[in-house]
Amino acid sequence: MPWRDVFQIAFRSVGQARLRFTLTCLGVLIAIATLVAMVSFGAGLREQTVDNLEVREVFTSFQILGSGRAQTLRDYREEESSETNQTERPSLNESLVKRVSQLAGVVSVQEDIRFPARLERNGKSYLTRIRGAGPHVAPLSPYSKITQGRFLTGTQGREIVLTVRVARRLGFDPPETSLGQTIDVLTDRLRRVESEDELPFETVRIPFDVVGVLPRLLVTQRNPFYRGVVIPLDEARPLWKQSLSGRSALTAVISQEQGRGREFDSVDVRVKDLVSLENVRKEVESWGLTTFAIADEMKRIQEAFMILEVILSVLGTIALVVASLGIANVLVMSVLERRKVIGIMKAIGGTDADVRRIFLVEASLAGLLGGLLGLLAGWGLTRIASVFIVRYFARNGILEVPELFAYPVWLLAGAVAFAVLFSLLSGVLPANRAARVDPVEALRQG
Repeated sequence: MPWRDVFQIAFRSVGQARLRFTLTCLGVLIAIATLVAMVSFGAGLREQTVDNLEVREVFTSFQILGSGRAQTLRDYREEESSETNQTERPSLNESLVKRVSQLAGVVSVQEDIRFPARLERNGKSYLTRIRGAGPHVAPLSPYSKITQGRFLTGTQGREIVLTVRVARRLGFDPPETSLGQTIDVLTDRLRRVESEDELPFETVRIPFDVVGVLPRLLVTQRNPFYRGVVIPLDEARPLWKQSLSGRSALTAVISQEQGRGREFDSVDVRVKDLVSLENVRKEVESWGLTTFAIADEMKRIQEAFMILEVILSVLGTIALVVASLGIANVLVMSVLERRKVIGIMKAIGGTDADVRRIFLVEASLAGLLGGLLGLLAGWGLTRIASVFIVRYFARNGILEVPELFAYPVWLLAGAVAFAVLFSLLSGVLPANRAARVDPVEALRQG
């Protein structure tokens, strides 16, 4: 029997049992829609983390760690310290920053300058940590997202960039009304004492003008330069050097006694390309320093997302298995109802292979149609979920929400192929049962 006749008979059989075929396709549709929604969520998370990192500055940047953070990293990785003599280790101070900035391939070097401070304005106050930065980070996300005001234009000047949350805590509602306003930055710093009755610290109050407001974002795009409230680097440096910030204040005293100068907790280094990244890191590590880059942890991140995608795929596959059982049940019933038709077909020359192909084509039609409709239903389901997600975050003041669902080609093609494959597998047993029908017995019973 030619394939054209096989398809004609299969389509005719489907048309004669529209309701049964529709319900069968509906089961496949639900299963594929569930599978697509779950896997697209996992693919979206991967795209927003692993894949997007490759086109951002994160893969062309690394950190030089101070002694404290270096030890924390070694403890996390369960590594032994390679520093046999801590006094020989270079101090992570301003002179070292200048040395690193002179290396070939280095685009910028940003020391991690952060210190605790209290912001005050008209009787309202807010405790935060202030970051020193320069205009070279303005093109980077999230600072490039500023829509109200602007970012810092230099490393000097009494300018400050707030976040939406901080602006509201200081009484600015809407937050953009803070632009051009002056707020006071209060921080404690070390000072010399001339008598036993004096305290070794004092509180300083410095006015700053608000020049920009950073909108609230769902994520900070994993940018190591982001720290929220920002003031110019040269204004932050002297405050940081004398600030009382826990361990850093103690290390400052020790470093000054050793003539090393105050040591940074870390230094962020950006290079022009991946080749420069490797060369600069090797050079810095040869000085006895510890470095860290996101690329070091990429294997673990990829493994974590692979596990997540497998789990989501398994959950979706369970629904497809249930739908396949429904297809098998429908075809078995069809065999019982069409025994006489099968007997007549065999009596006029039809072979077992012809009968088997007819039932397998019927099963594959249910899988193909259900798979295609399932793609549309899955896409619609994720669009509805996205609307609710955006509305939820909008109510919480988050203006930018990344796309959490992705639809790669392998998912779209694989979902339909998966549906057809499972449908064919579910139709094997009924097709074989139909092929074994004895035409003489079928005609006698008919």
